[in-house]
Amino acid sequence: MDNIKINFMNVISNVFTSVMKAQEEYIRHSEYSNLSLTEMHVLEAVKKENFPTMSNVSARLKITIGTLTTNVKTIIKKGYLTKKPYPKDHRFMILSLTPRGEDALKVHDQFHQEIIHILDHAIPESEFSFVYHAFEQVQDEVKTFNEELKNKNKGQSQ
Repeated sequence: MDNIKINFMNVISNVFTSVMKAQEEYIRHSEYSNLSLTEMHVLEAVKKENFPTMSNVSARLKITIGTLTTNVKTIIKKGYLTKKPYPKDHRFMILSLTPRGEDALKVHDQFHQEIIHILDHAIPESEFSFVYHAFEQVQDEVKTFNEELKNKNKGQSQ
């Protein structure tokens, strides 16, 4: 049984890597080929964030504000994003998509639809709920494990 678990772990890793590579190729062969996958994910995070400040978007992406700042400058130069002071409090910079940024995200969403199509073919409808809930449980447990590691490492560095 241990071999199948090791193989399963390898499959999960390979699926993740393959999807990310496919996503890069999908973008590269679109009219938005000047965007990197990372930049596309910044656009996605800005769209999903209710109050898209630099802090909130960096937290959503789990990256530093410095890393986000570098990406945002590049994305603004490419014409996909704007950054303006929040009218009620100029300490906050609000990110927003340009119409071109909105269109680029449509390509990103199309890719996700393609992956959903693959899932539809790979997992029988009668088993999909089970697989989904199993992966959801794994996700929760990995998140808890990651938090425990962070807390353990904080204790060791003090």
